[in-house]
Amino acid sequence: MKPAKQVFGAIVVISLTLLSGCSSGTKSVETGGSSGGPSGGGTGQGAVPGGGPGKFYTPPGAVFQATYTPNTVRLDYPTVEKTLRSVSPDGRVFIFDDSDPRIGQLAPGKVMFLEHLGARRVVKAQKQGSEIDLLTEPAALTDFIQDGHIQFKTPVDFENRGAQAAIPPGAPGAMASFGRLFGSPTLVYAATSNTSIGVQTKGQINNWEFDISGAPQKTGFSLSLTAIKKLKGFEASLKAKGDVKNITTAFNAVIHGQKMQEFSYNTPLEGKLHVSWAALTEGQNSGIGESRLKLPPFAKDVIDVYGVPLLFSINENLIFKPGLGGKKDAVAGGFDLTYNGTGGLEIHGKQSTPKGTMDAQTTPQPTTTSALAPHGVVIAVNAPKISISFGTDSVVEAIKQAMPAKMLDKAAQFLENGPFGLGGILKKAQQDFFKLESAAYVQLVTEFDFTGSGPLSLVPCTLTHLNFYAQVGADAQLGLLTGSYTHNIKQTKWTRRDPDVDICGPKGDNSNGQ
Repeated sequence: MKPAKQVFGAIVVISLTLLSGCSSGTKSVETGGSSGGPSGGGTGQGAVPGGGPGKFYTPPGAVFQATYTPNTVRLDYPTVEKTLRSVSPDGRVFIFDDSDPRIGQLAPGKVMFLEHLGARRVVKAQKQGSEIDLLTEPAALTDFIQDGHIQFKTPVDFENRGAQAAIPPGAPGAMASFGRLFGSPTLVYAATSNTSIGVQTKGQINNWEFDISGAPQKTGFSLSLTAIKKLKGFEASLKAKGDVKNITTAFNAVIHGQKMQEFSYNTPLEGKLHVSWAALTEGQNSGIGESRLKLPPFAKDVIDVYGVPLLFSINENLIFKPGLGGKKDAVAGGFDLTYNGTGGLEIHGKQSTPKGTMDAQTTPQPTTTSALAPHGVVIAVNAPKISISFGTDSVVEAIKQAMPAKMLDKAAQFLENGPFGLGGILKKAQQDFFKLESAAYVQLVTEFDFTGSGPLSLVPCTLTHLNFYAQVGADAQLGLLTGSYTHNIKQTKWTRRDPDVDICGPKGDNSNGQ
């Protein structure tokens, strides 16, 4: 399966190229399990089942064929609109009324498939009067599809779905020479614009203040990030700005006997990224603390394949760990990345094969430092990360777009925080910090580290590494046969030591490998 290139003009018109074996029209064939639909099952062709949300996008030429498992309780969209009362913000707790008999079938172990909104496995259920409360966990495609085929290919239309402009950063920070990098964004915790594929978000996580924006351009999409951390006697800042274009998402999943027999995902992408960073100390301090930051996406959109919602997103994560020992130290630098290529992954049973090639060039900017003692900085920027997912994030986003009032209702959140929801202890652990649940992805990772001995050492040295990885992968929670997959399709390494002598560290083998 080869991705099709899309040229973006002043006005973008989505032109869909059908995948091999598809007819020229849309196609949907559904067969219900024991609770298949409003009439207990049946088949349909060429129509969105259950009259789903009008704002959702179904790619022309998409294929959806499915026989559901006997363990699946399938609720059409009008029924969900009528019976769903409240959903917790993390998509774990659902509250329904019992006006539809299928709601009563949602016992622990059952898989709840809400057409156009997603699927969840029931962990716990209780009935209070006419109310049915459900504690749920993620469900894979293979948890509710016995045999099926999901396939689509679509260019991502940025310009026709405009984003809000970025809000400029605030006032400069403490040291004038580094003030431009330490301007703080105005904090609006978890404030997000969901009016388009582009997203603007400001907030605070683990004392990190962040400001993210994604906005359409004539040929693609611009990305902007500011992340700042200010603690007593210590400040750190990272800014990233760039663009990505020519994204064409192609997805194919073939399921037989509740097992993923064939799976593929790929997309071309090209663009650039500029990263600047700084850190400084102004007295006694305890360092940066939490150095990892998982951020909201630059862009997101629900792709609704005849009732199965998949979430397209452009994500970013970062690690920033400065090591400064003095009370008046300052260090700053940056790097640039340009890239152009294609990434993808094909899985046949238990065998996975990476697809695509990536041309990439990394260029470090000069690092300036005033530190007298030995010091260093480690930075890893995971951006852009282009993904398609079917998991908790896709369920939450689909409900947020289609039924926002259900998530604004606080009843489900109250239940989750109490004994019924186990106080929220089932939430994702910290070790899954950068993981995308139930997703296939193409990601670019740029790693930078700098160490300096300081001018007081016998031989003042600096050593800089700049490494780049283009990776493709898929999470086991999609329903893959064995585990998760991650492959490198491109890797480059760059090392500079100054002066160029062995006492300053290994010289390295600057490479442009694949």
